[in-house]
Amino acid sequence: MRRVLRPRLLVNLVVVAASLLIGLAVLEAVLRVRPTLLGDAFANGALSKYTTREGGIYYRDRDLRIHFMIPNLTTRMYASGYEWTHETDSLGFRNRGRVVPADVILLGDSYIYGHGLEYEQTVGHLLHQLTGLTVANLARQGDCAFQEAYLLTEYLPVFRPRWVVYFFYENDISDLYAFLSDRQLEEFIASPFHAIRYPARRDPAAAVRARQEAIQKRSPLQWARERLYVYKMWRWLRWQLGLREAVAAPRRRSVDQDDESSLAWRYTRHAVGYMQFLSGRAGAQLVVAAITPSNRRQYGLVQAIAHDYGLPFLDTSSLTAADSTLWLLRDGHPSPDGARRLADIVAAHLKASSPDDRHGRRVQ
Repeated sequence: MRRVLRPRLLVNLVVVAASLLIGLAVLEAVLRVRPTLLGDAFANGALSKYTTREGGIYYRDRDLRIHFMIPNLTTRMYASGYEWTHETDSLGFRNRGRVVPADVILLGDSYIYGHGLEYEQTVGHLLHQLTGLTVANLARQGDCAFQEAYLLTEYLPVFRPRWVVYFFYENDISDLYAFLSDRQLEEFIASPFHAIRYPARRDPAAAVRARQEAIQKRSPLQWARERLYVYKMWRWLRWQLGLREAVAAPRRRSVDQDDESSLAWRYTRHAVGYMQFLSGRAGAQLVVAAITPSNRRQYGLVQAIAHDYGLPFLDTSSLTAADSTLWLLRDGHPSPDGARRLADIVAAHLKASSPDDRHGRRVQ
C-alpha cells in the first residue's frame, strides 16, 4: 500500500506545484498588462521610476545623501493614471536645449519638475514662452530646502542667473526629517551663511557607472524583489493589512508642520537666508513663492520669512484646493492649467521687476 501511495503523493505534489507556478505566471502576466487592477496605489508603487533601482531615474551620492537625476535620460513615467516623458539634459535636469547661462533658475519639488505633465506643460517651459527668458528648471521630485540649498550652491556659478525662484510646498517640512537628523538640522542652523559647506560631490559619470554595476551584481532574490509584480503585490497586500515590513528608507516623523519654532522650520528659514546670501553674492535676486493650497498657516509662515529677509514674495493665493481645474484628478499635482497659473504669476513679477534683460532687450 505504501509503495502505491508514495508515487501518487509525489505526482499530486508535482501537480500542485505546477499549478501554483502556472497560476503565479498568469497572475504576473495579468499584473504587468493591467497593474491598475489593484488600484492606483499599487500601480503607482509598481510602475514608479522615482527610484535608484533598475529602470529608475535617480542615482545616489552617499556622501551628500542626495539623489540626482541621471543625465541625458529619456523614459516614460507613470503616476495615478497619468503618463509623461521624462527627459533630462547633460546636467541631469528637466530642461531641453541650451540653457547655460540662464536668466532664471527654478528651485522646487515635483510641482515644478512637472510631475504628470509633458515638458511643454511645465512651469519652466511656460515661463520661457511668456517672457522670452532662458529658464533652468532645477526642480526634482521629493526635494525640499535641504537639496535646494545644495543645488543652488553647486549650480549658481554654472547658470549665472538674474533671478532665482524658490518654491516651498506643504510637505517640505516633513521631508526635511526624512533626510536629516536633529543634530544635522541644528548644525546647519548654527552655521553662518559664509561657513556653510557640503561634502565634495562624486563625479556623476562615475556614480552612474557604479549604480549600473550594482544593478548587474544583484542576487536572484534581489532581482525578483525588484522585477516580479507578484512580489510587489505581496508587499502591497502586507501594507494594506498593516503588516508592512521595515524598509531601508528613513521613516517620516509625526510632526506639527505648522510649528514655526520646530527645527525644520528654523532650518528652512536659515536655508532661505543662505540662498539669499548666495544669490546676492552672484548678483541674482532670490524670489520666494509658497504653493500651499491646503494650508494657509504655512503660506503665512513662508511669507513672513520672505518679509524678514526683505525678499519678494509671490502672491499664489489664487492656487486654492477648491479650484479643481488647477490640479490633476486623483493625484493633486498641478494640472496644465495650474502650471500655467504658476508661470503667469512668476512672469508677471519678472516683467514688473526688470523690464529689460541682460542684453538690453525688453522682457516679453
